[in-house]
Amino acid sequence: MTGRVQSRRRDRGSAIIEFAISAVVLLTVLFGIIDVGRALYAYDWLSHSARAATRWAMVRGNECSQLPVGCPAVANDVNSYVKNTNGNGLDTTGIDTSQLTVTMHCYVGGTVASPPPCVPRTWVNVSLAYHFQFLSPLIPLPAWDMHSSSQRIVQE
Repeated sequence: MTGRVQSRRRDRGSAIIEFAISAVVLLTVLFGIIDVGRALYAYDWLSHSARAATRWAMVRGNECSQLPVGCPAVANDVNSYVKNTNGNGLDTTGIDTSQLTVTMHCYVGGTVASPPPCVPRTWVNVSLAYHFQFLSPLIPLPAWDMHSSSQRIVQE
């Protein structure tokens, strides 16, 4: 009987240490899964927004006169379109728009043609850059710079 009592005394406190170790591992995996999900969402949002902004700028070229907003489209209009959630289909929930950079260029034959608005039959290119910050408190990860761009021919 004395051997069992001594064995139990030696095992006292081991449960709290086992819990602490397993909790740290579990929380690290959980926060990692959340951050990877956030990163995938941000990257998908970035690529979709670049395509949508390029299409928006494409139909609002230099000779645009029939559309009510942003006609013709200049760089500030495209920037507002991407960062604004009022009916444009680009919901910025979960995206820190202060970390988002939007640039727009007009191209002819691979060289910059003119400042926006783009003339018909030139290429409009919209590039987005996003500085994604991980939130995991247990493993500090460096920020990730994401980039996406899209280009299309401006309509007449």
